[in-house]
Amino acid sequence: MDNDFPELPEVSDDENFEESFEHMNESDYRSLVYLYFPDDETARQLAATLAMHHHEVVCFDAADELQSAIVVRAPQALVMDIDSPAGQIARKKMGNRVISNFPIIYISAIDDFMQRLAAVREGAEGYFLKPLDADALSARIDEKIARNEVMAYRVLVVDDDEMLASYYEAILSSAGMHVKAINDPVEVLDALKKFKPELVLTDLNMPVCNGLEMAQIIRQNNRYLDIPIVFLSSDTQKEMLAIETGADDFLSKPIDPEKLISTIASRAERYRNLRKQR
Repeated sequence: MDNDFPELPEVSDDENFEESFEHMNESDYRSLVYLYFPDDETARQLAATLAMHHHEVVCFDAADELQSAIVVRAPQALVMDIDSPAGQIARKKMGNRVISNFPIIYISAIDDFMQRLAAVREGAEGYFLKPLDADALSARIDEKIARNEVMAYRVLVVDDDEMLASYYEAILSSAGMHVKAINDPVEVLDALKKFKPELVLTDLNMPVCNGLEMAQIIRQNNRYLDIPIVFLSSDTQKEMLAIETGADDFLSKPIDPEKLISTIASRAERYRNLRKQR
């Protein structure tokens, strides 16, 4: 399954993660922006302007459709008109969303302290007044997307079941992570070297080389002694064995998407912080 992000170039051991982004061509992708506006004409006009600023824009006027679209493919940013009753409904739904890594920007004609305070408490990362300055909005979207790109975790998924690997890849990609999926554990060392993940998510039961054996192979290399390894399995009796082998976490199948995202994010963030302290 293709990610929303372009494939990163291979980098040498001397190059760090941030430097690899310098090799990316800005024309390789258009950032995905969702617009939620009850007024179709306003949405069309704004969409046309944002498209000129190299954004891929999808418009919504129904909160349920927006919520479903986010699960399938999360945007890099969401812009919402919150003044109408429909806007208030969507606002509440977004407050309870599972995938929450993308910035939300509110659009409103109301300019008072309490309204802005409510927006801050709801996690909105921008508050633009009507009539809307589309150029300023585009600049804010670019700023927020650039910040999130730096924070995107790199996750290597290993599962011999191609459908499951693609499923995990889709969930984590929709949460803004850079994901590479492989179906043969024999390829893991090459993938570690070239992709430079910040976490390995692997199935426990695989032919040729199971997850426990693969984890031991990874830990043989001093470079990967502390990279987080998270196991997936329906066999909970092997949880302690996995931990003893070097796993950092164990998730039982069937996997809850919210639990998967939160576990991967927390483990990867801890690993990134440890690396910064060295």
